[in-house]
Order: sequence, then structure tokens, then C-alpha cells
Amino acid sequence: MATRYCEAFAYMELYSVTLQNLLVTPDLNEIAPVHARLVCAMRYVHMARAQRSYCCRALATQLGTSNAVRPFHVFMDEAGNAWPDPIALNRPCQMSLSYDEMLLIDLCTAAARKERKVFDELLEDMIGVGGRNAIWSAGRRLMEHIVGIVH
Repeated sequence: MATRYCEAFAYMELYSVTLQNLLVTPDLNEIAPVHARLVCAMRYVHMARAQRSYCCRALATQLGTSNAVRPFHVFMDEAGNAWPDPIALNRPCQMSLSYDEMLLIDLCTAAARKERKVFDELLEDMIGVGGRNAIWSAGRRLMEHIVGIVH
């Protein structure tokens, strides 16, 4: 009986470590600078609107160019409209990314690389074709401005 208990405990320990590894998200300092800019911009807009202190110039500074401000808002609006739940963002002081932040960054990356199949695979279980098309178009426009400043 004791051996069985030890085996079960060892399995649970192994499983929890694996589960914990699956739940870990990267930190802002571990991702590409262009991705960090986008995450910081998302968090800035959310906090600034909540505090009624939003400024387009501050967002332009976060994004690296004023030309990306409007496409950024369109992208976030399209994602927000299509998302099944409110988009979850971490607080600005938190270094780790939320799962939604990671997914939005992956969507932007696929859009920048013109990888529509990858983009659709990321969202197909969550968002219908119409929503995916809207987010794709907005992501492509956004990344045309963002990628231009980092190359």
C-alpha cells in the first residue's frame, strides 16, 4: 500500500511540474522588443483610459511612431469585438504576459509574416471566420507600421 502511495505521489509531482511549466508565461524582457512595445501599448491604453489620462502622443511613444496609433486602435477594437470574453491584460508593473497578451502578439507576428494559415489556426476554435478576417486585416495594417520602425 505504501509503495502504491509513493508511486501516485511521484506521478502527481511529475504532473504538477509539467502543468506548472505549461502555465508559465514569458516576461517582457524575454520577448522581442517589437512585441514588448505592443504589450506595453496595450497596457498603457487600458490604464490611461481607466484613469482618464489617455494621450495619443504617449501611445505613439509606446509604439515608436504616430502612424501606428490608429491601426493599433483598430486592431484592438477588432480583437475586442471578436474575443469571446474581455481581453485579459496584466498590470503594467507585472513583467509576465497574460495568455491573451501572448495570443495577440502571436497574431501580430503571423500577420507581419503574412502567415494566414498560422493566424487562423491560433483562433479557429475561439473566433469565427468573420472575426478572424477583421482581426487579420487590422493586424496586417498595424504591423506594416510597426515592422517598418524596427527594421
